[in-house]
Amino acid sequence: MSDSNVLAAQVYLNAMFGGHPSWVSLDEDGITGIATMQGIVRAFQINNNVGGVTGSIGPLTIAKFKSLPTISKMNPSDPSSINVCLIQCALFCKGYAAGGITGIYYNAGEAAVKSYQSDAGLVDTGIINWKVWLGLLSLNWFKLTATGVPYIRAIQQNLNSDHSDVIGVIACDGEISRYTVLSLIGALQHEENVTTDLIVDLNTVNFGVATTNNFPSSLKKNQNGSSYIGYNKLAQYGLYFNGYDPGNFDGIFDATMEEKVSEFQTFYGLNNIGLVTDGEVNVSTMKSLLTSKGDTGRTSKACDCATVLTQTQAGNLVSAGYTHVGRYLTGYVGVGVRKYMTFEEISNINNAGLRVFPIYQDGGYSLEYFLDKNQGVKDAYLALNAADRIGVPDYSTIYFAVDFDCYKYQVDDYIIPYFEDINSIFDSEFNTNNYKVGVYGPRYVCQRLYELEYAEYSFVADMSSGFSCNLGYKLPSNWAFDQFYEYQFISSPSFDLDKDAYSGRDIGINSFEQRPYMTPQQMENDNFSVIVDNEVRDYVLKSANAFGVRDKFVAGELRTGVDIPLGSFNFGGISITFKARLEDQLSDHTDLCDGLTISLDNDGNLSTACNSRISEIESNIDISGLDSSKIGNLLRSISLSLKQGEIMLRYTPLSTQSWKIDFVIESGDLFPDNVSVDREIVIEYSLIFEISNLSNYNLNINYELVDDEHVKSIMAVFLVAIIVLWLLYQLAFGVFLLLLTDIDLLFEEED
Repeated sequence: MSDSNVLAAQVYLNAMFGGHPSWVSLDEDGITGIATMQGIVRAFQINNNVGGVTGSIGPLTIAKFKSLPTISKMNPSDPSSINVCLIQCALFCKGYAAGGITGIYYNAGEAAVKSYQSDAGLVDTGIINWKVWLGLLSLNWFKLTATGVPYIRAIQQNLNSDHSDVIGVIACDGEISRYTVLSLIGALQHEENVTTDLIVDLNTVNFGVATTNNFPSSLKKNQNGSSYIGYNKLAQYGLYFNGYDPGNFDGIFDATMEEKVSEFQTFYGLNNIGLVTDGEVNVSTMKSLLTSKGDTGRTSKACDCATVLTQTQAGNLVSAGYTHVGRYLTGYVGVGVRKYMTFEEISNINNAGLRVFPIYQDGGYSLEYFLDKNQGVKDAYLALNAADRIGVPDYSTIYFAVDFDCYKYQVDDYIIPYFEDINSIFDSEFNTNNYKVGVYGPRYVCQRLYELEYAEYSFVADMSSGFSCNLGYKLPSNWAFDQFYEYQFISSPSFDLDKDAYSGRDIGINSFEQRPYMTPQQMENDNFSVIVDNEVRDYVLKSANAFGVRDKFVAGELRTGVDIPLGSFNFGGISITFKARLEDQLSDHTDLCDGLTISLDNDGNLSTACNSRISEIESNIDISGLDSSKIGNLLRSISLSLKQGEIMLRYTPLSTQSWKIDFVIESGDLFPDNVSVDREIVIEYSLIFEISNLSNYNLNINYELVDDEHVKSIMAVFLVAIIVLWLLYQLAFGVFLLLLTDIDLLFEEED
């Protein structure tokens, strides 16, 4: 929403600094945003001769903040100050009533600064010092947001009050953020006197050796002297962020806090490994409170690795105290190095007495992997086949990986749909072993999928403490394994190993079912056969998605030569029967019209030739009441979804009031780069529809066009008929998913 005061600030800044070569003009829209705040910083740097005008707050700008004389309340007759104008602009952008952009720091400005200082947890002196500059020119917000939590805001204000000399002035909006969580470690270092200077970038802090060595021996009930209050407060903040409300943030270690510490230690698996004293906060407990990975030196019962274990390696793991090992069902690490379990390895693991928890990961290291809308379907089929192939017993949990730091919107838009598809396959007849879905990923991802009932158990990627989806989030309620440290395990040969905390929720596999022996090469061949089937399924799903019936094929068997009924519907006097049929190849071309060959350019857009053909089809359409460009948009959407192949049509008038339209898609070779594999699929969507009162619909179909001399016109008629059918079908059932949302009316009824 536009704000007149923010607009005034933008106008002032453009007018005052627009002539400077380093100035970047601001949009004068009255909306506070990153660009406007960067503009104020840039203006400060220009006005105060800060070396390097960047628009961001770094060491040089902070040094200038600190070197400036403080500004107290002025007299109305005092000369105007540009720096005061900048403070007034910043106050407006932070939602404080500064009175005007006058350059005179007087009553309204002083009251606004006091209000900011109070909101930020600072002493409300009204004096403009470096903390006022730092907070007001930052991107931080200091008022409670609509979704903010008052308790979190209280923690943020306390941190600023006690530790702003070192952590700076953090946001006080009640929203958990990476900087709020990282500030706890900076505050701890301040409490320990490990760090006394301002930490310019909180991303650089870590719970390292010095922080560990300077922590008190323990914090415990009734130990509330002045030297412990600050530590107790930080422990209280950490408890709250991990889901254990201590009741107060006053630094008093009472019975309630002791109880919450004990509950935290139990849930996080810190007890019974010689690490902590129940209800007391030693340095190991504090590490788990403030970082996701916790004390990396702690012992663990579980581990995971990408190494195919020999008998010696498996035995050495048991000797080191490990009871569970996470191993992969498929895939490689590096170039050509297998990471998946072999029958020999299974024998080695069983003989050593280890339990296994199976992991599926052939990607998932970045968002790009999940942009493929069918990735979950393909991964589910591969995982089910691989697990059954080696005898993973019934009801075992398979952990699917989300191995990158994602944002909340990415979880909603890509990760959740990925797991929806996995669950669709696992809930289908294809999961004959009743395997369960698990997730490997950051805390937020795991908890979200647990709440949606998409993951039975979580294997938490806590080793990546800097992940935004770990910072400030508690350990998910269904955690089974918690990965927290990677190191070189000494064996013959030595190998990389991840230490995992173990909750006992997933007891793992102690005995595999008997399966016919396969060599590693035979396993690879078997896996590739599923990959081939998956590429066929992927192409079918893309075509079905264009027609709005993807759900019919996600967990359905892809049988060729068999009609697949997709439903019969009635709408407005129109009866529609819809089915599909799959074939391995197109056996008869004689009754098909020339179609549309799909081709893309190097940027992934439709090629010039493909667009020209679509335009040609559009130009041949002469149907009263129909906007032919909408047909072109439909063809473009289908073509972009499929990316390759040919679209052809078979049109059969059954009577003056009914038609049969076969929409035939030929994929072409789905493995053009693999000379040993020649696989294609033909998908035929058949639609029979009958209009009981034809006179109500002005379609103007010319049956004389069914002639070899008029192939292009036939193509246009076929496409028009498809549009008629599918618009009515999608309107009736609310699943019109194509990119035609701007259509008002395609067909007009005659009076």
